[in-house]
Amino acid sequence: MRRALSALQVATLLVSASYGIGFLFGSGEYALQHGMAGAIYGVATGLGMLALACFAGRLWQAGRAVWDLFGDRFGERVRRLVALLSIVWMSGVLAAQIHGAVAVVHLLGLHAPWGHVLAVGLIFAASRFDLRSASVVFTLCLGASALVLVFALVQADGLTIYAASVPAFAATLPSIGLAQAVTIGIGVGLLACTGADYHQFVLAARDRRAAVFGCLLAGGVLLFLAFLPPAVVLASIADPAWPGVTEANQVVPQALSLAARELTPVAGPLMLAMLGIAALGSGAAILRAMVSALESAQADFGTYRPASLAVAALAAATALTASGLPIVDTMVSVNVVYIASVGMSLVGLLRTRRSLRMDETWVIGAGFSTSAGVYLVGWLGDPIANAELLALAVGLASAAITRLALSRREQRQLACGPSHR
Repeated sequence: MRRALSALQVATLLVSASYGIGFLFGSGEYALQHGMAGAIYGVATGLGMLALACFAGRLWQAGRAVWDLFGDRFGERVRRLVALLSIVWMSGVLAAQIHGAVAVVHLLGLHAPWGHVLAVGLIFAASRFDLRSASVVFTLCLGASALVLVFALVQADGLTIYAASVPAFAATLPSIGLAQAVTIGIGVGLLACTGADYHQFVLAARDRRAAVFGCLLAGGVLLFLAFLPPAVVLASIADPAWPGVTEANQVVPQALSLAARELTPVAGPLMLAMLGIAALGSGAAILRAMVSALESAQADFGTYRPASLAVAALAAATALTASGLPIVDTMVSVNVVYIASVGMSLVGLLRTRRSLRMDETWVIGAGFSTSAGVYLVGWLGDPIANAELLALAVGLASAAITRLALSRREQRQLACGPSHR
């Protein structure tokens, strides 16, 4: 790895990786329901970056991402299991891109079910090509949307709303509910703090100081950006000429399209096309990452062709979009399952004292099975109040109990000595 990035370059890459369709469309969708509290996803992401800064120096010094260290400590079997489980949270991210692409396709005039089929098919097709050069186009499209977002805020006289966004956020946050707010904070913030996709930029910093300050700068920028989509939404829907939307996740692309149309009539559809391209690009990139994770786990779970793995990953994400949850809730619902699965093992990894050589797969399996069980019961059966927070708590508790039981058993075996075994 070439370590040459300045703090500013690290921050730019971290912000680019965070500011996507989920951040943009998800925040707008939440704002339509909860006002300025819709910024909670961006706020949680920014706070996650600030938390990452707390151990970015140690991470840079180690020279390896947390999950590589995870495999070094607990073995190749656990490394493969964690790679397989990473499909869980990546499915939520891919589902967000599908939601975004479908919202744009619907605004362009192609409705269900063919709009959904087209969006999923285009993401699969995009993932089959070399994205190295195409990623520049995807990034430019997303960057253009950020500029239009600011223009839309000014055009809709929303600067006053944005200036008062922090107190408005505090006032409207209770509308989300304490349990859901805590769940989003943990599910988004902790994943931003531990994601290997973020670690790659921290590890590429030219020195320890650049790694830390890059995370701090990224956190500040993301906190600044977090309030832009809700402010644009609130300003746009207050306009008497606002045409409305049929689906809540369409509110941001609709607002950006109308703002771009003020420049020239052709700019409205062009803006929608650019947002669609950005969603396809992000979806293709995460789908390729999912295929890579599945390939790394194949030694234990059989061998399949990359195309088959891509179809399986895409099917899992598409199933999540059928849950009817908002974009943010879709991502958080599976994030908590992943965190519940690996959270206690991560604690064991970060302890200064070397842990006992127990089989960590039992700990991860206990956390995953109980957390996923609560999630599935709430999804397939009767609705469960605060299901995501309950799934997180139950999963972490079961993993902790399993870890404690294994630790005590191994301590007893060591106390008995070889002659008593």
